[in-house]
Amino acid sequence: MKTTFVRQATEDKLLLQALLYEPDEKIDKLVLFVHGMSGNMYENKTDAISKTLTKNAWAFLAINTRGHDFIFDVMLDKEKEESKKTGQTFEKFEDCIKDIKAFVDFAEKEGFSEIVLLGHSLGCSKVAYYYYKTHDKRIKKIIFASQADMVGFREQWDKDGKWIEWAKKKIQERKGKEILPELYEGWSYISAATLVDFGTRGNPIDVFNTHSPKAPSKALESIDIPVFAFMGTNMDSWIDKVGDPRKSLEIVKRKTKNVPIFDTAIINGATHNYFGHEQEVADLILEWISK
Repeated sequence: MKTTFVRQATEDKLLLQALLYEPDEKIDKLVLFVHGMSGNMYENKTDAISKTLTKNAWAFLAINTRGHDFIFDVMLDKEKEESKKTGQTFEKFEDCIKDIKAFVDFAEKEGFSEIVLLGHSLGCSKVAYYYYKTHDKRIKKIIFASQADMVGFREQWDKDGKWIEWAKKKIQERKGKEILPELYEGWSYISAATLVDFGTRGNPIDVFNTHSPKAPSKALESIDIPVFAFMGTNMDSWIDKVGDPRKSLEIVKRKTKNVPIFDTAIINGATHNYFGHEQEVADLILEWISK
């Protein structure tokens, strides 16, 4: 296996990073991994996936989106030195299209013609939305690992709507970048503008509304290529109000109604991040993409 550090510019000039894992022989099949909320390419434990795939004639590309970590300065692809402050705290969901496209373009230039998008948590919403908006023919399959109802996440945390109203007021005052005075769900820094963007029903991020099983999802309905979705039995309760991963997967499967194949799996004992179950996840992914 060979590993290459990648620095790739988006169409709006952000220089994002990735790690490309390849077998020693030249191949044309690649899995592109999109991390979740405040995640990144280096802390997500994808070692088992990269090793398992490269041993079986697949490449693996783990990327950083502009929403990686909480706050960071990203260099811009310009002639003179310039940077922009971004990160999950200031993220705008729709920008995921620019991030994913930049790395799909990179993969194509590297000779990969069969590309599978693998999203984790928020990354599931991003890959579904990317396909909805682009119908990129280079994408052959999609994998959802621990899809999350992101708006439901906000609704459960902010039950009385206090913080969403605070955030809307800050936006009206042209203070959308002001950070909430308390941690989002006790662990995340988030700005007023991002809270409204991530936490409002009907916004682009509202892909997986498992709180309302009959509510349509245009993004999921747009998918017309094979999908594989899996979850752990010990998922965090704040990720999914349904509380039963099997029921959650059933809801998502019903909403993704135009696919030729929709396979699901449950990983017993696994949490939202699959800690301690990484090899099991890697084996499941390899088995499915090899069909």
